[in-house]
Amino acid sequence: MGRVDKVWLDENTDCYMVTDDYGFNLMYDCTFMDMRAIEQEILKIVSFYINKVEPMQDRDLRNVLPNVDRLAIIREVLEWEEKYQRAKL
Repeated sequence: MGRVDKVWLDENTDCYMVTDDYGFNLMYDCTFMDMRAIEQEILKIVSFYINKVEPMQDRDLRNVLPNVDRLAIIREVLEWEEKYQRAKL
C-alpha cells in the first residue's frame, strides 16, 4: 500500500503542512536539503550582482564601502522566492 499524504494550509500560522494517513504532521528530510540548496544559490546570485554594482557606485577604490543594503536585498529576494514556491504548491 502506498502512502497518501495530504497538503493543507494552516490558517493560524500561514504555513503549509503535510499530514499522513494517520493524522501525523510530517516533514521530509529532503525538504531541508532543498531549502539549503536554494539558500546557497540565492546567496551566490545576489553576491555576484552586488559585487558588480558596488565598484560602479564608488569611484575612489581606496575607500570602498558597502553602498548596497545587503539585508534588504536578501529579504526581498527571499520574499519573492517564498511567493514563487507557494505558487508552485
